[in-house]
Amino acid sequence: MRTRVILMIISCLIFSHPGEAQKGPDIKLGLKLAPDLSFIIPDTKDYSYDGVRMGGVLGFISDFYFTEHYAFSTGFNFALLGGKLQYPSIVNKDTGTTKSRLSFIYLEIPIMIKMFTKKFGRCTIFGQIGFGTGFRLTAHAYNNFESNRGITSSERSDITESTTTIRESIIVGIGTEFFLDQSTRLFVGLDYSNSLNNVLKGYNSESHLNQKGFLNYAELNLGILF
Repeated sequence: MRTRVILMIISCLIFSHPGEAQKGPDIKLGLKLAPDLSFIIPDTKDYSYDGVRMGGVLGFISDFYFTEHYAFSTGFNFALLGGKLQYPSIVNKDTGTTKSRLSFIYLEIPIMIKMFTKKFGRCTIFGQIGFGTGFRLTAHAYNNFESNRGITSSERSDITESTTTIRESIIVGIGTEFFLDQSTRLFVGLDYSNSLNNVLKGYNSESHLNQKGFLNYAELNLGILF
């Protein structure tokens, strides 16, 4: 279904500009480095959002132009994401609160349509929209428990089995490209990735609840295209 929607959008854009010839390169390849801020929105009773996490994205970009101002953009990204949650729990028969700092590494494949304005001097502005599919590579949690009696404990655990393998998202972004010469461009942009599915799963043995949460992030893209 998602692929059909993308193909329909591409077809509409192509046929809506029948007279527009491709003047630029057919394919542009590049690299990006993007610091990001990510967070988890919980959908579990008594779970609450407890802050953002700073991470980063390293990616390879492929832009395939089908007119001068429209491109199909894909590639792959290695994304370090996470979030902070707080929830009531029981540890060794002591009731209290656990603050959990979650950390994920995803291999993400975006599929997007990129739309460009005409050049202003040596710059052009672009917007993009599409979908992302992320494959979870690793997942860890750093838990700090504080009981109602003031007893504290900390642990780091592998939560791979308590997280979903795939994260589906919708991605929107805006940015600008600066032409160094006819073939090389620098770009800077801002993207937002909104999760479409739950990234947590399973039963929390401490809180005795089924877990559910949505992992979102914003990133500042810096990169180069050749």
